[in-house]
Amino acid sequence: MPSVYEKASPYLSTIHLKAGEYFLQHGKISRTIGFIEKGLFRMFYLHDGKEITNCFCKENTITCSYRSLITKQESDFAIQAIEDSTLTVFSYDSLQKLYEKDLFWQQVGRMEAESEYISTECHNRFLNDLSATERYLQLLEEDNDLFQRVPLNHIASYLQVSPETLSRIRKKISRT
Repeated sequence: MPSVYEKASPYLSTIHLKAGEYFLQHGKISRTIGFIEKGLFRMFYLHDGKEITNCFCKENTITCSYRSLITKQESDFAIQAIEDSTLTVFSYDSLQKLYEKDLFWQQVGRMEAESEYISTECHNRFLNDLSATERYLQLLEEDNDLFQRVPLNHIASYLQVSPETLSRIRKKISRT
């Protein structure tokens, strides 16, 4: 009897994206979910013509525009590879078929939705409750390798500060 993973195999495919390429572009409908095997992505939106990064997605995580995927409406977000990346992808329709085939996949979907909700709530608190310096220090403590992998302008955008402000924060921290 095939395992739950073997049952999923026909629905999966692998794609490779080079740094700078998009998994999802603004204004497109998200139709697939990507499991990041290798690489790094940023999810961002446009506000007054400026790119605002709201998420970095690393290896062993899932990426997609959930709102667009579920509602089948155009995405406000873009998902762009920061590094050359490899993803295992499957469509929303395939996910629904897996949900029908095995309770295991329903549980995986529920756990991923819960994880996404918690991440969003934590990110909102991060932005609303911490000063720019506190946000920088928390990112440095919790996800230090991002500073080796992500251009500083994207980190500044994620912290919701200008690159100049980020530079001043970094200079101030390095002196202490």
